[in-house]
Amino acid sequence: MSLSKAVESFFEAYRRKDIDAMLGCFSAYGTINYIPAGIDGPVRDKGVAIWSGLMDVFPDLTNEITALYNGDDGRSVTVEVMISGTQSKDGFGIPNEGKRYALPHAFLITGTTDGTIDRMTAYWDNAAWFTMLGRTTLT
Repeated sequence: MSLSKAVESFFEAYRRKDIDAMLGCFSAYGTINYIPAGIDGPVRDKGVAIWSGLMDVFPDLTNEITALYNGDDGRSVTVEVMISGTQSKDGFGIPNEGKRYALPHAFLITGTTDGTIDRMTAYWDNAAWFTMLGRTTLT
């Protein structure tokens, strides 16, 4: 499988909320680094924690790939993704007001020679996310 196919499969599994399938897109030692959230480490620990938390707090969580760029080396992909959901409970330090967010994310992904994801780094505007959900202070 090519890395771009693994990335597409990852986001498809994310839409289905299938964490096992999401993990299946990663190498055995895959890692994530979600810069705005300060989350960095093994996908089987850090990834599962953040994704299950998001799916719990935003039960209609979804994503749409808006652009995907393959690196010339065949082992890197940059992908732009619109992620959205409606908050249904308190979470991530944000009191539930039932608000919806839609926020562009950028993912920089490197892969192994067998086409699995080795490292996924994500960026988004955390201040905009908080504002969309009604949290206006950091305390």
